[in-house]
Amino acid sequence: MGNTGYKSFANLELYYVDDGSSAGQPTKPNVVTDPDYIAPVLDNVTCAPSTRYYSVEKKLSAKKNNCGSGYSGSTVILTSYPNQFFSTTSLSDANAQADAWLAANVQTYANNAGTCELTYTPPSGGGGGGGCFVEGTLITLPDGSAKAIEELQLDQLLLSAEIETLIDTNNASELYKWSSKHLSESRITSPITKLTQKVADKTMVINNGLFEATPTHLQLIQRDGLWRFIALGDILVGDNLYTIESEIIPVTSVSINLEKRKIYPLTLNPFHTYFANGILTHNYKEAY
Repeated sequence: MGNTGYKSFANLELYYVDDGSSAGQPTKPNVVTDPDYIAPVLDNVTCAPSTRYYSVEKKLSAKKNNCGSGYSGSTVILTSYPNQFFSTTSLSDANAQADAWLAANVQTYANNAGTCELTYTPPSGGGGGGGCFVEGTLITLPDGSAKAIEELQLDQLLLSAEIETLIDTNNASELYKWSSKHLSESRITSPITKLTQKVADKTMVINNGLFEATPTHLQLIQRDGLWRFIALGDILVGDNLYTIESEIIPVTSVSINLEKRKIYPLTLNPFHTYFANGILTHNYKEAY
């Protein structure tokens, strides 16, 4: 550790001050709690202080690696502050101690302090290009009435919802990055800017027919206390859905339909949410 310049005493011994001879009593430890305790004294002659070298500020980053499947961990930086480590040998030795400490602790720090974000993976599987609902799905209009999706027209206004904290976009990869503990929304309207008809050979049926859409359809769900958008093909029993009555209902069943179905990809702009069979959902931007 090196000298500090102070002389300390391990034991105490009683002696006569006139001649310095021992009083014949046993020695005792020199501890702070003893009334006779003698504190260390500065002695730069016999205990010349050693030169100390202090570490400089150093940083090391690591990515949180204990997120669940489908999530990506954030990158976190651990800092070793100036003077956190010292050496009586050299500055490089003090800095090496800082490096060793960072290497030993950065991953644990990242796992505790980092955050997990939903990873966007483009869904695979049938359903044609783009995510969309099947024929017969009822889409809510601004006056609260509903019309079958195949009866909708370009420029027709639909009931939409502006979700607080969501920067609404028609980009699926950006939507996958959003999540929120609370869902607060206000009702607005948004027009249909694109509407086509296709045929899907694979669809997902939710809650025994509550609604049916392609696996690539972007759906708003609540899972593990967070609201987020996922591909419908990734929905699980136990997830929650948001209804037009502002109620939260559970997903109780998920099944796959391999029969050919007419589907109707639609795009809204500038707002992209709408209600399908009373469930808040999102449109999908087709690949070109």
